[in-house]
Parts: sequence; C-alpha cells; structure tokens
Amino acid sequence: MSRSWTVFGTGAHARKAAHCALGAGQGVTAFVDEDAAATSPLPGVPVLPAANWATAAGKGGALFVAIGRADVRRRLMDDAAARGWSLPPLLHPLASVAPDAVLGEGVLVAAGAVVESGARIGRGAIVDIGVLVDHDAVVADFCHLRPGQVCPAGSVWPA
Repeated sequence: MSRSWTVFGTGAHARKAAHCALGAGQGVTAFVDEDAAATSPLPGVPVLPAANWATAAGKGGALFVAIGRADVRRRLMDDAAARGWSLPPLLHPLASVAPDAVLGEGVLVAAGAVVESGARIGRGAIVDIGVLVDHDAVVADFCHLRPGQVCPAGSVWPA
C-alpha cells in the first residue's frame, strides 16, 4: 500500500519514523514542528509550522506523531484525531508483526521488532528496535518499549 505521511516532530524519533515509511516504499510529504527554528531531518522535505499543520488533514495522507514524551504524543494525537487526521500504525519493513496482532492508532514498530500472535499494542505505543512481544502480551497505550526489551507471553506492559 502506498501511503503519504506527514510527521509531527523533527527530532531523532521523527527521523526514525520517516525512515520506516521510506523503507516501506511510502512517502513523507512534510514534517511539522512547534519550534520555528526546526530543520527537516530529510533533505527536500519541508517543515510546516505547527499553526498550519491542521490544514493538511483530509488530503488523503496520514499523520504520525513522532514525539518521544508520552503526554505530548497523547495530546497531539487527540488533537489530530479531532481534526480528522488518519493515525495508522507505522511499521518498519524489517519488523515482524503476526497477522492477528492488534496495533492501535499511531503505533511505531521499529526495525527488528517482533510482535507475535494475539499480542495487543496500545494506541501511540513505541515498539523500538529489537523488541520482542510474545504471544498474547498486552502493551498499554503510549508505552515505550525500549530497544531489546522482551515482553513474555501473556504479560501486561507496563507491569
């Protein structure tokens, strides 16, 4: 599926999200940042001021909120959803996600991560590089699973 993304944020997490999209053959049309001095993590891709980001909703694209702080990510995702943005999960092409795993809105599954059968990843969660989420594990909304973390079968995170 070819999708066009707008990424909210311009830091390292935004760069990672953009590379996930590009690696999956999708596009990044713009970054958005509240900092007027922010620079684009990708050459040639513009940075829109946060005051203008809402106007892009409804143009067939999707928004990924690439902000590390869970409280800010939640606020921005709630605002974006209220404005009509689509907030699908973003998966790196080298991640492995079981077909019956459930991924909430705005989830990032990074390179080398494995999400097994029956696992549920909550809205806005980050499943970082090399994370293993075994079968039937549940990851809470806006949780950040750090690189290499292992979530055993049937566990609930945070524990």
